[in-house]
Amino acid sequence: MNQKSILKNGIFNVIKTLSSIIFPVVTFSYASRILGDIGIGRVNFTKSIISYFTMIAMLGMKYYGTREAAKLRDDREKFSCFAQEMLIINGCATVFAYVLLFTAITVIPKLHGYRLLLLINSVAIILESMGMEWLYQAIEEYRYIAIRSVLFQILSFGGLFLFVRRASDVVAYAIIQLIATSGSYVLNFVNAGKYVRFQCFNHYEIRKHLKPLLWLFAMTISIELYTVLDSTMLGFLKGDGAVGRYTAAVKVNKMMNTLITAVGAVMIPRFSYYIHSGEHEKIEFLVKHLYNFVFMLSVPTAVGLFMLSDEIILLFSGDGFAAAGLTARILTPIVVIIPFSIVANQQIFVPMEKEKLILQSTLTGAVTNFALNMLLIPRFAENGAAMATVLAETAVMAVCFHNIGKYYDRKKIFSKYAQYWIAAVPIPVVVLLVNKVQAHGVLRLCVSIPIAAVCYFAVLGIFRNPYFTEGVRKIKNWMKD
Repeated sequence: MNQKSILKNGIFNVIKTLSSIIFPVVTFSYASRILGDIGIGRVNFTKSIISYFTMIAMLGMKYYGTREAAKLRDDREKFSCFAQEMLIINGCATVFAYVLLFTAITVIPKLHGYRLLLLINSVAIILESMGMEWLYQAIEEYRYIAIRSVLFQILSFGGLFLFVRRASDVVAYAIIQLIATSGSYVLNFVNAGKYVRFQCFNHYEIRKHLKPLLWLFAMTISIELYTVLDSTMLGFLKGDGAVGRYTAAVKVNKMMNTLITAVGAVMIPRFSYYIHSGEHEKIEFLVKHLYNFVFMLSVPTAVGLFMLSDEIILLFSGDGFAAAGLTARILTPIVVIIPFSIVANQQIFVPMEKEKLILQSTLTGAVTNFALNMLLIPRFAENGAAMATVLAETAVMAVCFHNIGKYYDRKKIFSKYAQYWIAAVPIPVVVLLVNKVQAHGVLRLCVSIPIAAVCYFAVLGIFRNPYFTEGVRKIKNWMKD
């Protein structure tokens, strides 16, 4: 199978990621004004519950499937057999997940009032299991993934304005959200026949996959605990309104995390391929460039969000979510922290098959997050959840930083780190100056962001930052092709 351009893959993944950010942000902006913090909170509380059962159904398939299938992609026979083995394991895990879900709905009183929303959102479990997203990532079909995702986002976008018109349309909103996030998995399954021979093989080696899958499943559990647990605990301890306000604040910051790490995500199959081929110099080259790309984008984004959180919350969520501005500002450090950890755990250690290192850091985050949520949420509600999240993510990053040093020269990787912070110094100055001459929040955003971006990259140009200049050169060359 021919290798595809990492830059083009990255661009297609950014397009896909942008669609998964822009459409939800626009739809959330509309829905939050119609449904209010209570309606939004009900939907997101149930989604947080379902995410645990989806995690059980998927085991560690997202990472393991991508990594192992990338090694086999040049042999269609082995690739097809492996894909069927993953589907068999997925199917069994999905049945088990549904049994646990129906048991939880029956025995937990808090969930009785959310039964319909839980059942609707539970469709995502089977859709994600049959969707085989890992297969398309392994063969680097990011163009297909991007087009498919955009089409379903557009479909859900239209459905939102047709069917969500009153505060009581919570169920319609939940269904539209389901279509937007999981509907495309049906196409994945239908389209898989182009790459997988769906025929019976003489022997399936199910057992050999179980141990690494369980390691990655343990990692997934710990990640889920410190990334979704805050919404779940807020729902139980403070109610739907707190979940709604926290959701608005988290969207502002985590949508940027998703975009920043989108290019790096396409490197997982390439890392696996190079490791399998023993091309260690290429691996180290990718690690250094990937981290510098992440720093280059995350540092100015975090500074900008800190300065403009109130305006962004009011723009995308409305006056009813004004209190979420402080929560969003508390969360801004995660824009730098989370991409650092994602690169280490998901894009470096997963291809290296260092599941124990990943579990070490994610368990640290899970324990820290749970303990701090119990301490801070009762007193500070959504702001307490935000503080717990930042501290838990910091703990994860510290462990990742330590583990990276076992395999790579951290001085080389992080040698330009200070440049990105120095280049970000003009950003708060620009925002404060614009605030003095422009009172309207939307106009402040429209003026501040482009001027701040130009100042930031101009300083990097003055520093002759090699990663910035190389990125500009590659984009120019790609546009000429």
